[in-house]
Amino acid sequence: MIRLSALGSGSRGNALILSSEEGAVIVDIGFSRREVQNRMKLLGLDPARLRAALLTHEHDDHSKGCRVFCDALDIPLCASALTANYLRKKGKLPGRVLEFEPGGEFQIAGFEIDPFAVQHDAVNPVGFVIRRGGVKIGIATDLGDVNMLAMQRLSDCDALVLESNYDAKMLRDSDRQLYLKRRILGRHGHLDNVAACAALGRLLSPRTRLLLLAHLSSECNSCELVRKLFSARLAELGRTDIEFGIIEQDRPLGTFVVEAAGQPAVVAGGGR
Repeated sequence: MIRLSALGSGSRGNALILSSEEGAVIVDIGFSRREVQNRMKLLGLDPARLRAALLTHEHDDHSKGCRVFCDALDIPLCASALTANYLRKKGKLPGRVLEFEPGGEFQIAGFEIDPFAVQHDAVNPVGFVIRRGGVKIGIATDLGDVNMLAMQRLSDCDALVLESNYDAKMLRDSDRQLYLKRRILGRHGHLDNVAACAALGRLLSPRTRLLLLAHLSSECNSCELVRKLFSARLAELGRTDIEFGIIEQDRPLGTFVVEAAGQPAVVAGGGR
């Protein structure tokens, strides 16, 4: 059993926590130390149980609080070698760092961590597949395309955290500068609602019971639109047995129990 806690996701900060009897890990620390601790408190989570932090990439909305938070708790930051080197030059690394290579599995806090390369405009961005016992959780919050590698890694998970960043029409009609629109729309930008929906047909398997949608744009997307699209898509796939939620920017979603066989359940609320 793994408890998956969604603290928040968006362009102003991202953080997830996975917990087991042996301890917990936090995936990305894109909020300040105080904000992470406040959100953990809302969900009844104890920071002292954290054993490590996992970093997907160096962008501020994922790494902002890494140095201060990790140093305060004396836990290591696990980052790819290239990402760690980039942050080291910027003076943004904590005192304890564990470097990995995409594709190189490692263990920490009782979890098996499998980082894999994703397409995003960062130094060395990764997604994570995290296992414990028979439970498999896939996490990919920033990726411009679900390529073959991402499809392979993220398929057949008990729980999936997947980006659904923008609505293409809303983005094109927005006041954002052209270069930014092109960056987001590109294969190394972000995943739009339609592409994320389309990928579900190959990502979901009979074992999948939980789908969390992440990194929604505050300007070019809406929870209502995403909820409508994904509800229809899951119904089309005959997967009304899957619980899905939307991780919002300004408040934690809650904590879910993910088991290898059985339904996930919300055990602590943060407003859904």
